[in-house]
Amino acid sequence: MRFTELSYFVLLVVALAVSRVVRRSTTLGVLWLLAVSLYFYACWEPIFLVLLVVSTLLDYSVGAALGNPANRRSRKLLLGYSIVGNLGMLAVFKYGDFLLDLASEAAAALGHPVALPRLGIALPIGISFYSFQTLSYSIDVYRRQQAPVRSLPEFALFVCFFPQLVAGPIVRAGEFLPQVREPGRPDAGRVGEGLVLICIGLVKKIVLGDQIGRALVEPFFAAPGHYNGPEALLSNWASYFALYCDFSGYTDIALGSALLFGFVLPTNFDRPAFAASPADHWRRWHMTLGTFLRDYLYFPLGGSRGGPVRQWWNLFVVFFVAGIWHGVGLSYVVMGIYNGVLAASWRLLRPAPSPRPWVRGMESLLAFQLTAFSVACLRPIPLARLGEAAVALLRWDAPAGGLFNAWAVGWLAVAIGLHLSPRGWKAALCTWGREAPALALATLGVATGGLCALYAAGTRDFYYFQF
Repeated sequence: MRFTELSYFVLLVVALAVSRVVRRSTTLGVLWLLAVSLYFYACWEPIFLVLLVVSTLLDYSVGAALGNPANRRSRKLLLGYSIVGNLGMLAVFKYGDFLLDLASEAAAALGHPVALPRLGIALPIGISFYSFQTLSYSIDVYRRQQAPVRSLPEFALFVCFFPQLVAGPIVRAGEFLPQVREPGRPDAGRVGEGLVLICIGLVKKIVLGDQIGRALVEPFFAAPGHYNGPEALLSNWASYFALYCDFSGYTDIALGSALLFGFVLPTNFDRPAFAASPADHWRRWHMTLGTFLRDYLYFPLGGSRGGPVRQWWNLFVVFFVAGIWHGVGLSYVVMGIYNGVLAASWRLLRPAPSPRPWVRGMESLLAFQLTAFSVACLRPIPLARLGEAAVALLRWDAPAGGLFNAWAVGWLAVAIGLHLSPRGWKAALCTWGREAPALALATLGVATGGLCALYAAGTRDFYYFQF
């Protein structure tokens, strides 16, 4: 069940209607939303509910034990259970076959070939997100920044809440759990704002992201050698903004869906193309992953303390981990190394932005382009084809391969224009949604549905669903 399918919106309507009936009882409301969330996840592959339940029970139990004064001496051991359990599941189910393949290749290179069996396990959808989410809870309880949750259903809803279960945002317990018992939610204003965000997200995804990807990105990466430098650069920009429209569109739908039930989820994007540096770019892109890595990896490593070499190393490690978190394969390793070296080197060579506005503008454009190059690594293609794509960027005297398409370039221009537009336009639309009459909201919904239906045949899965 995907956010772009009619079945999802049927589920939303049913879930919202029943929630309005049972919301006077916090317990019934929590149990109902938990049941809806588990059903939503089971629509992909019911067997993987087992992993979701195991992760939930593991960190609920660890949190409860960490809050017990009798376990003062065993607190590190308890936290270790959570770290090993969550990262262990992630390693086995996401990276198991990849690591076995690397081991086989290394053994063969050393003259001792061995055929290691493959696990053959399908990637459980959302495991990269909910494993980090539950792990953050245990760490916060260990640090005494979060009180242990007494109610298992409330904790399970924090982990499984369906709008953000599959691809984030990665929510902290301190952000979500206080809202569970918030009285009088949801109100009409939040519902209206949620509908506006859902409409924005659908247009971003179906009308912009999918069309740009289908016309300008997929043909190029299918045969990079057929295109010249200008087309390669066009495809690079198209790849970046197609992915941006895809993921930020998903996030808008997730935030809007949560608002229908009275929950406010954290912002995940802040116009990353405006970033002043590569590191600033990734602080603005998938912001909840960035804050997770900052709080639970970068700061424990020492952060910005120490000498230049230590700072360089800390930044490199964070970006390398972010790269391999995104997926399985050498291209993700390359992405992590590239962004790690880029961000750390920029930090050392350009520690502060220039005081001159035009220089800051050039730095921002350079940071964007250097970062956009790495987006190609997120394509599920062989590493050799990535090399072909890089070579294509150098062929500025070669004949064109026919990638330029007026309609597709027009959609790309619209996507770039929306990205560069002031924050206020979106805030104004949300404000209008909070105050708009029901008829106006219904008209907006019908118009958005009609527009998206025109492009429904080209709809792709949300890209981050594979993580």
